[in-house]
Amino acid sequence: MVQHKHSMCHCDSVASLPGAAEGLEEQELARMQAAVHQLLVGVGEDPEREGLVDTPRRVAKAWLDMTRGYRQECKSAFGTALFHEPIVAAGSDGLVVVRDITFAALSERSLLPFHGRAHIAYVPSQGVVLGLSKLARVIKCLAARLQTQAQFTQRLVEAVQAEVGARGVAAVVQALHLGAGPAPAAQLTSAATGCFTQPGCGHLAEFLALLRLSGRSAPPAAGFCDAAAALERQQSGEADGYGAAVAAEAAPVASSSMVAATQQLLLSVGEDPARKGLNGGAARYASWLLSATAGYRMHPPSCCAGAACAGGCSGIGSPVAAAELGPPTPDEHSPDPSDASSDDMSTEVPFILGMREAEAAAAAAAGQPPELAQQAQRPAQQDGVQTFSAHFSSQCEHHLLPFYGTLRLAYLPGGAGSASAACDPACLRRRLAGVVEMFSRRLQVQERLTHQVADAVASLLGARAVLVAVESAHMCMVARGVEKHASTTLTTAARGEWAEDAAGRAAALEALLEPLQHAQR
Repeated sequence: MVQHKHSMCHCDSVASLPGAAEGLEEQELARMQAAVHQLLVGVGEDPEREGLVDTPRRVAKAWLDMTRGYRQECKSAFGTALFHEPIVAAGSDGLVVVRDITFAALSERSLLPFHGRAHIAYVPSQGVVLGLSKLARVIKCLAARLQTQAQFTQRLVEAVQAEVGARGVAAVVQALHLGAGPAPAAQLTSAATGCFTQPGCGHLAEFLALLRLSGRSAPPAAGFCDAAAALERQQSGEADGYGAAVAAEAAPVASSSMVAATQQLLLSVGEDPARKGLNGGAARYASWLLSATAGYRMHPPSCCAGAACAGGCSGIGSPVAAAELGPPTPDEHSPDPSDASSDDMSTEVPFILGMREAEAAAAAAAGQPPELAQQAQRPAQQDGVQTFSAHFSSQCEHHLLPFYGTLRLAYLPGGAGSASAACDPACLRRRLAGVVEMFSRRLQVQERLTHQVADAVASLLGARAVLVAVESAHMCMVARGVEKHASTTLTTAARGEWAEDAAGRAAALEALLEPLQHAQR
């Protein structure tokens, strides 16, 4: 079993582990690919089918990329960019605040990505300031490992404090965690050192006010803690709220071979599956993967199609003629960007999308759904066009990483005998949600998912026209490789009258946009 020496900050040492260096031996890479192959078999997939042939290699490279922090010396990211500014030394105790530094990390509870943005502040000591780009580089290095969000936040402030020698450092981290449901779960963590932890000191209040001034979320000052308290929580193995929620969920029991395969991935990237914090993570991940691919074993519900429907029909029927897996997407023939790097610090569109999903899900759970959540619960009508939307989460079949977002559907009901015209609205909503769930909970590409739902809905409803629009954020674009935090993907598919009618499709899109515009007023 691989063992680690964990420092308090994890930023001054490099893990020197067999097979974990950049030039990973081919036999180690082969073990990782064999482990991914076993996971594919375990969920009932055919690893030899088109679209999955290269998945073991892609997943192995993605795991290495997402855990590269173990093989990097984060201290070197600071470089020599420490500058003495006499005017700063002679002036008042001003703050240096850098906001919206994007990052992605792996949760040690679920082995799934969490991503978001970090805001960090420090009070210079004796006029010593740090080159601003170095903060972004250090955050990327510290994030690229398995950890909790609280640990990441604490390690960040400790690393900056140790290197800059500031009078104090504070950080607020906003992130979205995947795996607890169709919508991501939002979490806010904070940590502070030095003067930011002193009672009655105004620096913390000033930092939080600056965040709120620009519309960023900020925790109450009482939520900050010093390094000793955070370290005590980490050593006690206290789980964050997201980890506890995932552990509490009912999930299928994974086979021992799937658990062993996941443990092999952890070993290959230089981790110890039995260490405190990671213990049980392999089993949780394997169970999650089974649950996330349960769509293979689902059938769309049959529709009552009218007369007998009183809102209570719930039978599960035989499958709608399932769309074939389809031809390879362009990405399958394009160069793998796993070795690419990016310093893109642009606005986080996926983060904003995810926050909207998380807030809608939280509001619905509290019994006060916002307009977008209400739209997912009931069809809206505009000039005969019916609309429906639902949150979803699916898994990229190329990298076994989630993508999540919203599927929006517009359709024109068919004749009097069709399900779309005669079925009780509550039953209709359940059937549409069932179709989305069936096709999203499997290994997918977004283009295929969009067309499969369009085909299934057209068949189920007997609608005159169907338009499906899917907007999502892909973790294979955020957590690895090119790390394009500003990228989202939008795909559409039309059936029936709208398949050849561009004006009709435009009108359908306007019907889908209307609830969003109303919610933004």
